[in-house]
Amino acid sequence: MKKLVSLTFALVFTGCTLTPNVNTRRAGQHWNYYGALVDVYRDQTGGKPVALVWLNQVQFLQVSPSSFAKTVKSIAGQGYRKIGFLSVQSKYFVDPYEVKKLAADKGARLIVGTWFETALRRSTYRVNEYWYQLLDK
Repeated sequence: MKKLVSLTFALVFTGCTLTPNVNTRRAGQHWNYYGALVDVYRDQTGGKPVALVWLNQVQFLQVSPSSFAKTVKSIAGQGYRKIGFLSVQSKYFVDPYEVKKLAADKGARLIVGTWFETALRRSTYRVNEYWYQLLDK
């Protein structure tokens, strides 16, 4: 019985794999902790390499839906370039912190975000639409 328990513990400890951490992460290396957001992400870099950005360097700016385009345009005039765009329709809340994690992996230093309620046809529930523009200087 002791051998079986020892074998179980040995398999548990030796079966673990190392996961990326802050010391081993490279620019563009995905950590996959933002779920399905990468599936709806539209890359706007044109294949240019991006710089490594840490999570605490990413800023988030929430604006109203009516001023979203004007804000992005005015920020682009300040020397920022568009890195990517997320547009999600979901009945569940799309946490800006998850978008911030994705932005750090994609090299963005600023996120302009907005969300608003919308109704889908033939739907008994309301969904929210989320827009996030990722920008870098």
